[in-house]
Amino acid sequence: MKKIKAIVRSLKNYARNGEHYRYHADVTNIITPILAEKYKISLIYSPYITLFNDEKLVYKQNMKFDLTEEIESKDHIRDELFIYLKGIIEGNLHCPIEAKKAAAKKLDYALSPYKKANDLPYAENTSEIENALEELKSEKYAPSVTELGLDDAVTQLEAANLDFNTTYQARSGEKLQRSERVSMKTLRPQVDEAYVAVVNAINALYMANEIATKDETTREELGGIIDSVNALIVQLEETLSRRGSSPSTDDEEEPEPEPTPTPEPEPTTPEITKFYPKEGANPDKPLDFPRNKTAVLEGKGLKLVDSPEGKKTQLVLINYVDQRMPHEDSAILLNTDEKIEFTMMYDAAEGQYNFQIETYPNGTEEAVVIKYPETITLI
Repeated sequence: MKKIKAIVRSLKNYARNGEHYRYHADVTNIITPILAEKYKISLIYSPYITLFNDEKLVYKQNMKFDLTEEIESKDHIRDELFIYLKGIIEGNLHCPIEAKKAAAKKLDYALSPYKKANDLPYAENTSEIENALEELKSEKYAPSVTELGLDDAVTQLEAANLDFNTTYQARSGEKLQRSERVSMKTLRPQVDEAYVAVVNAINALYMANEIATKDETTREELGGIIDSVNALIVQLEETLSRRGSSPSTDDEEEPEPEPTPTPEPEPTTPEITKFYPKEGANPDKPLDFPRNKTAVLEGKGLKLVDSPEGKKTQLVLINYVDQRMPHEDSAILLNTDEKIEFTMMYDAAEGQYNFQIETYPNGTEEAVVIKYPETITLI
């Protein structure tokens, strides 16, 4: 007897939020309110479509917090100001005018604990810049700031840092409000339960027509619905199988017993343990990297994961003025937790660079930065 296959176990145990949402969205495009009314199952169908619309709202809200783009823009502004400030100071370290060179040396020393501030997560970045600004505005260093003509830059950086922090705190409040609302975790089982009721009704209607009335038109329409939904199920199960999940093939819709809880494994601390050129290596200078040649990173926790808010993972070169130079996605040739192979940037100037990975493991919004501890040289 033709019927819609079971899928709830796969939806519950293996499907991600996006896959769960997409499956039910496709089902509601097949089993529509008009069909439900035609076959007099609206009382069964109505709770399903209502709950799915709730899931749709929550899912779309969770995709991106309203203030995220504004935060990214304001963080970029303050980073640019901070990099500019450091660049002027470092440039004047070689100034032939003795007063400016002396001022630059004092300010370079004052900023030395904070030079990597813009590589830190948002909140730490804010605190580091606040501390740096306190130094620059102090009685000890303010004359040197004036000597280099940086008073306006310091004022603008202070305003940009405050503006960023105000917006960042507003988003924290937004997150708190959303965490108190209904979540995907609570909605998904309810949607699945209502879906089973609709599936059982469709299967029962097809069976009744097959046994009793043998209405060819009705049987063809209901059979088409069943075939279409089953095609969605096959598509989802193939997706889960490719990812290494184990979709349920059992026809029963009852949930499996809850597994016995197991202790959470200790989180892996991401780390680069080896960094070397795979092509064009010089044994006497192991940290000399030919441009446009393959380089290899080894370590743990290196798997690159993009942000749920759409920000991309990056392999980044940083020059002496802290300018960030991300590699293109196409440069990455291999990526596992233990190894990354990539083509070293070809259009960066020869010289010394710091290197870091910026990634978003476990769905984090802010990049986890994995730094290689030594300076490398592009040749």
